[in-house]
Parts: sequence; structure tokens; C-alpha cells
Amino acid sequence: MATHYARTVGHIDELLVMIFAHLDDRALSRAACVCKHWSEIALDSLWHEVHDLRRALAVLAPLALKPERAFTSTGRPPNAYAFRRPLTPDDWQRFRRYSIRVRRIRHDQRRALTTAELARRHVPLHSKIFDDLSTTCPYPDIFPNLQSLIWFSCAPERQHFSLTFMHRRVKHLGLHLYRSGSSTGFLHQVCLKCIGVTSLEVRMEVPVRQLEDDVLILLRGLCHLQQVSFPAFSITPRILAQLSVLRCLDAISLGHPAQAQPGDRTDVAEFSPTIIAEDGFVTLRSLAFGAQVPDATRLLNTALFPAKLTRLHLKSVATASPAVVRDFFCAIQKTCTSLVNLSVDYIIAPDSALVSPPPALRDRPTLATFRPLFYARALRIFEFRWDFALNLSDDDMDEFASSWPSLESLQLNPEPVPEPNGPKLSLRALVPFAKHCANLRYLALHVDARTPLQDIPPRMRAQRLAPFQRLETFAVGLSTIAKPEPVTLFLSQLLPLGCAVRCGLRWPDAFDLALEHALVSLDVRTEMSAFWMRWTEVAKMLPITTKARLEEKASFAELERRMHALEVSRTEDRRRLSDLEREVVDLRGRTGRTP
Repeated sequence: MATHYARTVGHIDELLVMIFAHLDDRALSRAACVCKHWSEIALDSLWHEVHDLRRALAVLAPLALKPERAFTSTGRPPNAYAFRRPLTPDDWQRFRRYSIRVRRIRHDQRRALTTAELARRHVPLHSKIFDDLSTTCPYPDIFPNLQSLIWFSCAPERQHFSLTFMHRRVKHLGLHLYRSGSSTGFLHQVCLKCIGVTSLEVRMEVPVRQLEDDVLILLRGLCHLQQVSFPAFSITPRILAQLSVLRCLDAISLGHPAQAQPGDRTDVAEFSPTIIAEDGFVTLRSLAFGAQVPDATRLLNTALFPAKLTRLHLKSVATASPAVVRDFFCAIQKTCTSLVNLSVDYIIAPDSALVSPPPALRDRPTLATFRPLFYARALRIFEFRWDFALNLSDDDMDEFASSWPSLESLQLNPEPVPEPNGPKLSLRALVPFAKHCANLRYLALHVDARTPLQDIPPRMRAQRLAPFQRLETFAVGLSTIAKPEPVTLFLSQLLPLGCAVRCGLRWPDAFDLALEHALVSLDVRTEMSAFWMRWTEVAKMLPITTKARLEEKASFAELERRMHALEVSRTEDRRRLSDLEREVVDLRGRTGRTP
């Protein structure tokens, strides 16, 4: 009798792929040794993305430390990994089993910049390795199915090594640009090898004015780009003009300031409103750039500005008056009718021009500043970051929430510069959003959690607070807080179970330097650390408190249900007793008997 193969759970490819996606490299290596079926799927997961190029090339041939050609400051040549022996065709044939599985390579050496760090943390690959790879590989491409190549080298003389792995099938390319005499030729070779790139990520550590011509070479050579990403304050008028002629461009984004070093604000201090080419940005839907707020307003008011944007991010070079910000919002409301995602971000960094003392309340954005945006009914995500706290009150939040009932994410200046007597929202500001914004998933506010809960108006305490329905994250930055216990009890009434409370700064090192340059006292900065610790306690206690409150609410609901059932039973008993009394009276009337 023929035997039939029984398909078990361990042989379902889709399920194995999902399970292996959660395993680390060591566990995947062990899974690859279980059986031939598991080996193929585990190796696909293990080699899908290469973070350590040295480990990957060690499979091709053994590596050993050898002196590099360049010399260090000590006069001795640094050690680097090189192949211990010459590569053979058998090495390449064995390596082919793994190289065809690689889809992404991320080679990031930017954090090892000094000689001491190179010696202590990172030993680079020998330059001869790349010569050996190029001269001995019998195949057209070393990694033929490579789709994403991110090459952030630690020195300009090492950036051309990335050419070894480039080919036409690479779709995402990330480069860290350096200013050097050979950069022009290197970039022309990049454009020839990666002609099919659709996504470009550019990093740099010098002002873009020193690399502007190099960036333009890339943009002219990579004509099929659909997405580009630059550091903040690196999209100059010339670069934006070149981007406007790309016929397939869909998104222009800026890197996170803590990950991609921002550029020099002076490079984008002046923005001409006539930089967009005619019929430019035909397919653009997402735009991010850095400029002065008045220059951004003039750009929005030009006839050539892309009107079909759904996402607009402005990295403001400097703060502006409330009237100027309001004019910018009016231009958005008039021009970008399909806008879904809007961000106005003033990055607080060491080069930020923070004023001391803080500006007066009349010089800060108020509710009237944001009111033109309330007519943008399609808006779902809104972020506004400024230097000091906004001139907003708890009552203003009711108009914010009621005007945007479909809001999904709101960040309203959650990380302002600390000041002793500035305007602050209280925890009451959350109530209108819980009431009106049913789809809100992310909320970031700067609140004063030191306000006693007894100060909440009686009308608000009398009514039962409606909790958020879908909120996933409540971010508070470094909001002031005195005691975590009462804050936890209040938030447990509003935040759903599983909602995370996030505290801290998005770029803490730069923020601290900016406060130091602004002459903010050390006591204030120390107090911010205390606020962080208290909010951390809130984040730890909130899930337990919320669960206990939900259990109490369920017990109370069960008690109410039982009391209602008891009341119904008592009402039924009274009705039956009344019917029985009427029957007795009727019976006595018919028989003529009296009690």
C-alpha cells in the first residue's frame, strides 16, 4: 500500500516563515540544521538582510587580520580583516547558495569615527577584500537579488567600496556623502551601476552647500527616483528645483534629527518661490523641506506648487510671530485641500536661537493661530513643535477636538523649553479629545500634572468621563508632575487598557545643549530628570490601575444588573400580591362572607 506524506504544521511554509521572522541569527542557524525543508526557509530568513558584512564574507573564505595600507596617527598601519588565502571557484560556488538569498545590505560605520573607536569597537574590512571580490567573482553580480544597499562609510576613501555590490536591480540606495576629490567620479559610477534605483537616502555631516553639486549629480543620474530622503535643512532651492523635474517622484522626506545629522539652517534661510519647474512635481504626494515660515507661505501661494499633496512637513528654520504662522495655515487651507498629514517642526538643537527671557504670551501661537486649519476636514495627522509653550488653555482644547473628530494623531508641542510660569495645559485637556476624537491613536501634549484633581470643575467631576476608544500612545515629553499616584488614578479613567505613556525627548543630547546655550539653570534641567522618573512610575502603575478599575467597573455593572433583577422581581411580587388581594375581595363579595 502506498504511503502518503502527512502534511504537519512543521511543513507549512507560510507558518514557518512567520515563526522564523521572530528568531535571532543563532536560533535560525540551528533551525537550518533540522531538516532540508527547514534549512531552505531558515537560510532565506538568515540571509535576507546582512548587517555584518564581515560575517557574511567569512562564509566565502576565512578572514585574518592584516595591516592596512593607510597609517594611523601613531605611525603604525591599522589592522583590518582580509582573506587568509586567495579565492577559488569552489569558494564562489559554495557561497552562491547563500548570496542569492541576500535582499538587503546595511553597512554602517558612521559611529566609529575616531582611531580609538576603530581600534576598540570596530575593525574594518581590508581594502584588498573588495579588490579580491571584484577580480575573482565568476558571476556578473556578487549578490544578484540585492534590492537595498545602505553604505554609510566612516571615511571618504572607503565609500567607493560600495560599487562592488551595486547593480541595476538595486531599488533602494543609501549613501553617506563626503567631500573629496574623487567624489564626482564615484557618483557618476553610482548612477551608471544603479540606474534602476527608485529610493535614495542621503546622509552627510557637513553643510549641504559643500556637497550640493554632488547631490545634483545623483539626482540627475537617477531619473527613476520615486522617494528621496535628506537630512533636515539640506534641501536647498537648487536641489528642490532639480527634484521638481523628476517625473516619477512621489515622496520627499527628511531624516530624524537624532539619526541623520541636521544640516546648517543658513543653507535654507532664503527660499525663492519660483524654484519649481513648470509641470514639476507631477506625481508628488508627500513633501518635506526646511525654510523660514514666510518663505514657505510664499511657496505655497505660487501657481506651480503641487496642489494634490497629502503630506506636508515643514522644518522651520526659526520661530515666527503668531500672525505669520496663521498666514501659513491659511495658505495650506487654501492650496492643499487634500492634505491628510501636516507637520510644522522647529527643531531644538545646539544652534537654535532660543531667547531669554521667554517671549510674552501675546507673542506665542494661540487658538486663533490654528483656527484656519479647522476647515481642513481631511486632516488626520497634525504635528506642531515650537520653542516655548503655546498660549493655549484647557477650554481651547474643546474647539480643537470638536473641529477634528476624525483626527488620528496629534502632537501639540509636547517638548517645549522649560519655564517657571509659562502657560500650561492640565490633565483636563485630555477630556475633550476622549469625547470627540473616536479614532485618535496617538496624542502628545505638554501638561501640568501638578494641578490638584480637586481643581477640576464640579460639572466635569459630576459627569462620568468618557474614555478613549482607540488611543495607543499618550506622550508627555517632560511635563511637570508632582506625585505619580493621583495622576495614575486620573489617567486610568481615560486611557484604555494597553495604552502606553511615553516620556522623554526625541533628541535629548541636543536639547540639553540648547538649554545650556540658552542659560537655563542647572536646577531646572535636574528637575526635568525628576519629572522623567515620575512619569516612568506612572507608565508602570497605569496598566495595573486601569485593569483594577475595569474589574471594579465590571463588578459594579454586575451588581447593578443584580439589583435591577431584584427590583424587577420585587415589582413582580407586588403585582402578584395585588392580584391575589383582588381575587380574595372578589371571592368574598360573591359568597357574602366577611372577615
